[in-house]
Amino acid sequence: MNKNVKETILSKIHYYAEKTPDKVCLIEAVSDKHITYSSFWSKILKYAVNVQPNKRYILQTRQTIEHLVAFYGIQAAGGIAIPVEATASKERLSELANQFEAEILPVEYQLGEKEIKFIPPDAKKTACIICTTGTTGKSKGVMSSFRCRFCGADNVRYSYNITPNDTALIPQVLSHSGGLRRTEAMLVSGATAVIMGAAMFFGNVFGAIKKYHCNILQFVPAQIAQILNKAEKLLLEIAPQIRIISVGSAVIPEHDKEALRRLLPNVQLFNDFGSTEAVGSAYFEWSAYPPKPNCVGIESLHSKIVFLDDNGNVMENSSKNNPGIIATEGGTLMSGYLNAPELTDEVMKEGRVLSADLGYRGEDGMIYILGRRDDIIVSGANKISPVEVEDAVLQIPDVKECACIAKPDSVMGQMPALFIVWKNNARPAYEVTEILNKELDKFKVPRSENIYTINALPRTAGTGKVIKRELAERLLKNENI
Repeated sequence: MNKNVKETILSKIHYYAEKTPDKVCLIEAVSDKHITYSSFWSKILKYAVNVQPNKRYILQTRQTIEHLVAFYGIQAAGGIAIPVEATASKERLSELANQFEAEILPVEYQLGEKEIKFIPPDAKKTACIICTTGTTGKSKGVMSSFRCRFCGADNVRYSYNITPNDTALIPQVLSHSGGLRRTEAMLVSGATAVIMGAAMFFGNVFGAIKKYHCNILQFVPAQIAQILNKAEKLLLEIAPQIRIISVGSAVIPEHDKEALRRLLPNVQLFNDFGSTEAVGSAYFEWSAYPPKPNCVGIESLHSKIVFLDDNGNVMENSSKNNPGIIATEGGTLMSGYLNAPELTDEVMKEGRVLSADLGYRGEDGMIYILGRRDDIIVSGANKISPVEVEDAVLQIPDVKECACIAKPDSVMGQMPALFIVWKNNARPAYEVTEILNKELDKFKVPRSENIYTINALPRTAGTGKVIKRELAERLLKNENI
């Protein structure tokens, strides 16, 4: 873990603008626009002319080169960029502007006639603020330093061994940390990023992969599930040109892992673990190992993970039966939540960011995740990991997706409740319990009356994470179940 990183995304773009000026760094998949490192850097410096240092600027995100020019132009001038989803209403933009004391920049802008003189920023200074889109509460402004952004991108470069010859398709929005990190990983590598929207129009996605000879694909689990369900043939057609498929932003179900392993035996398959607050901390090339359910691999170059007990002490011997709070150290940590010191103090302690997840380090040295602390179901004296239940359910034929949550119970305190989306005909609940009784400890198996068929799971936009809070609210209100 390198503690003295001084490089930044801007310094790497500058470096490649001089070393490989004619190399294409960004491609818009929809419009087919290209830009080289030298042109990209020049536009960044020209955009910066009209930006005031130390001022915060809200940008409505577009999957365009112009958006990234503005994003880095603000930073090059010493300002702080705040990317916000393109669909944000005027009311939300106004609320964020007041909350963050920021100016809203228009979509259209004029470049200055001359370039500013670039002064390398202090790596500890805030480069951007990412608005979280979590599943359990109000969005927060995560302050991400130049060092944090670089270390998160460099973790990807190191873990995937990215070279200037690589081209990655990144179909994720650039207002989220994941989409930005994957794009920035290509920029710090002198490689090429193909950016496009997160909507799953498979003709566009696979057409872009072929057209631009992409050999690295970056998806979220919801996109993988859709591809396996509707575009398996298209996936096989492009398989020979693919070196890496990476899945992040949420846990990928084990059955989807095995489907990819079967379909793509010659492709390196990765998942990553992290958060907006602790960017890309661990990586797992699961195609190189036998199945390891719930494994997220090992820490990358600029990160270290420890496990804490309820008192905040480091656990030397965490295990599946004695898990700890997953906490991250190193260069990928946020500086805090803007204007929210109490919230910051809740998750940042002694140079670490505490995650919402419980996990442990296995005998193989790898990190395993049992699920969010808030999601763990405490039933009597037993603790139940929803992830373990979900993995077992997903092995049942015709299950498309599922989610396990806690349901209040007057006797046990909580009991597991299960929501299932079926591919075709739904199985009776009693059949589900019969199957699960053969795979899980009996106390982990949801009762038949707590198994519900649902048309679709509620998910966050962009990252595709299941919003379990909404499912819990439906249970309380007995809505749509």
